[in-house]
Amino acid sequence: MLRRDFIRLAASVSLFTLTPQFAHSQPEEIDYEDFQGPLPTYRLYGTNPATGPEEKLARSILDSAPKGKSLIETARYFESIFEKNSDGESYNAQWKKRWNPVIVGFYQSTTLGQEYVYRKGDTIDWCAAFINWCLARDGYETKKNAMSGSFRLGKGFGKPTTEPKEGDIIVFKKRNPEEAKVGFGHVGIYVGKTDDGYYVLGGNQKNGKKYSSVNTTLIRFDNKSIEFDSIRNIDTTPRKI
Repeated sequence: MLRRDFIRLAASVSLFTLTPQFAHSQPEEIDYEDFQGPLPTYRLYGTNPATGPEEKLARSILDSAPKGKSLIETARYFESIFEKNSDGESYNAQWKKRWNPVIVGFYQSTTLGQEYVYRKGDTIDWCAAFINWCLARDGYETKKNAMSGSFRLGKGFGKPTTEPKEGDIIVFKKRNPEEAKVGFGHVGIYVGKTDDGYYVLGGNQKNGKKYSSVNTTLIRFDNKSIEFDSIRNIDTTPRKI
């Protein structure tokens, strides 16, 4: 959700073309080390191209995602992915050295230029790309925008609701007014609410780890970086199916 440092990369592979459950979280969440203490403000992951076999498996994972189902069902499919690469890194999370081709695939649902994606791999903030990909997979109208703010600024996404249900879209904005104004923040799927904050299923969420992944996490009311903006009723969004 923070803007990333610019990464210089000359990519040598081609990006494959994509067609466009409360399930388990990542298996025991032990595929990378847990992180105690303040989270780092930088995330230097995914700076090298994925290998051919990794792209092939990623294509299979994406092609096997539920199609024409509910948004939350498709998102939970990615949350419950157990496949890992040869370094023990999950296909629903950022990788330490190479970009994760599943995450890079999510960018295909946005208007991000291919050259830009090649250059930055999975180091581009991808919460909105993940939601857009799942929406497109299920036949919903999408924002086609990699900025989470596209779900709240202008016409936004669907209609705001004060009576949210599991599966609606939840949008946050940066506490810094200038950053919020240009669209920085976070977007995910509303799962529930507690006295401390909102449970959100989404991509690019750290959930107490050094890396970000697709998971369900509690975004607290007192989060120092972002604050709640709105919940958008998924049923008010045009759907082709």
